[in-house]
Amino acid sequence: MKISNLIMVTFIFLTLSFTGFFTKDNKGFRMEFIDVGQGDSIYISTPKGNKILVDGGDNYSVDFEIANLIPFYSCSLDAVILTHPHYDHLNGLNRIINRCRISNVMFNDVDFTSRGFSDFKAITRNMNVRNLYEGDEFEIDNVKFKVLWPTKEFTQSRFDDVNDTSIVLFVDYGDFEAVLLGDAGEEVLGKLDLSSILPLVDGDFDVIKVSHHGSKYALNKSFYLGLKPKNCVISVGKDNKFGHPDKNVLDFLQSINCAILRTDLKGNIVLNVL
Repeated sequence: MKISNLIMVTFIFLTLSFTGFFTKDNKGFRMEFIDVGQGDSIYISTPKGNKILVDGGDNYSVDFEIANLIPFYSCSLDAVILTHPHYDHLNGLNRIINRCRISNVMFNDVDFTSRGFSDFKAITRNMNVRNLYEGDEFEIDNVKFKVLWPTKEFTQSRFDDVNDTSIVLFVDYGDFEAVLLGDAGEEVLGKLDLSSILPLVDGDFDVIKVSHHGSKYALNKSFYLGLKPKNCVISVGKDNKFGHPDKNVLDFLQSINCAILRTDLKGNIVLNVL
């Protein structure tokens, strides 16, 4: 991203974080990391008003936030994406899907059993559902999405940790680039093919959504050094029982000059690109 744009994004972020101001009629591209406590939820809106929600946290916080962004009486989303079926990414989506009109649902039906995941599959059974695998691409109003993980073979194999089935998304809009890592672990990050996205990067790489709330088990230094991100967003709950984010992760991100933006300290983190 051009430096002038980055300054603009930083200014908007500070304004939103400290005043609680919301721009409902955004005419550009918006990516908002919603503070859902110890979980993930990312809202994306396009210049023409298309709306995408990636994950939904483990409670109803996302429903409150979406109601502030989209009129309650006409809630509709162009796409809902579930990165993986852990409750801290899933449960809020079930409420949103029950309340809003959803055009497309994207997730992978991996081998995982929970009440929340069963409910999710039941309420989306008759919707337009798409699985996402490495190499898949789609575009919504000039916002390009590329799936970096998982492979179809991996989702159908015997895996030790469902976090590693997380859908990893590269998001590209003009001069702005971001990678959303879900809860993918260190080994998975080492498998990502950066050569497929680096030619698309205009200048600095803008944003990485840090994997697994800043867990030490999801830090792959080579991955970060390969992208050299300017901003590292950590979606994490205040004083959570897991000790996230890990101090070693924070120290490393600081050492590579990545600005750390944390939902537990800043609340919602909003990036606007005009």
